[in-house]
Amino acid sequence: MTSSVPSTAYVSAEGPVYATMYDVVIFDSACLEITPCTGDRIEHLVEYYGADWCEPCELIEHEIEQLNRTDTFVMQHHPSVLDTSFLSASKLRFYDEHRLLFLPSLVINSEGLLTGSSQALELPNVLSERSTSFEGFTDLELSNESLTWQASQGDKVSVWRTEAVEHPERNRTHPTLATDVRVFNASNGSGNVSSLLQDWNGSLVVMLERSGVYLLESDSSNPTGGFDLNVDEEQSQVLSQKMSPGVTASLWTVILIACLLPAIYMRWNLSKQHSEEEE
Repeated sequence: MTSSVPSTAYVSAEGPVYATMYDVVIFDSACLEITPCTGDRIEHLVEYYGADWCEPCELIEHEIEQLNRTDTFVMQHHPSVLDTSFLSASKLRFYDEHRLLFLPSLVINSEGLLTGSSQALELPNVLSERSTSFEGFTDLELSNESLTWQASQGDKVSVWRTEAVEHPERNRTHPTLATDVRVFNASNGSGNVSSLLQDWNGSLVVMLERSGVYLLESDSSNPTGGFDLNVDEEQSQVLSQKMSPGVTASLWTVILIACLLPAIYMRWNLSKQHSEEEE
């Protein structure tokens, strides 16, 4: 039985406490033939947020396929409701936990962020420069449709099911798309994942986390215009007071135009196709 865990940063006497990813272990579906099954701890978890309607995402996915790193696992999220493979849990992670706005975006170890197609191309260099040592799980096993573990830190265990899913329009496949998730209290020491194992042919991504909002920092050598990627409501009010109304209006205009660009491009592309068909 899953248990809910709060997904917002909380404030202690010393200040706000943000989310943390302590450990990540990957289980392959082939291990179901082995009892008990133990997963593989990785060095880097890349959470890639994309969409089927996103033209720049195709370039990024091609670059990801060329990574060829055994120490890295890329889990793809489809947070857009316009996708047939939309997952509400991915949307919640995109907006509430990682506090993101744009597609495509890459989150590395829930610490670093590359947003936009140009920054995403920096991923190989970023992974080479980052050094992460995950730990926290002991005695983590998958047996008889249940996960068992010992956790030395963290308050929740998130178990994401990933599978190969075909793109609905293009002749390509999303190899590790998140299709379901279960969340357990870390202190429980076990969780029933039978619903994730039905007709499963992919990987389980098991995360040990402290719940809350992740404080991400840009991993790009070309930051996006100096924006703070983790501005909370109180900071937002302070910034708006410092900026004149004209500057604020201009800033929001730029943001809105950036958000509309994918839709404008799709509309232009469809109009072009109709014109060619009429000719």
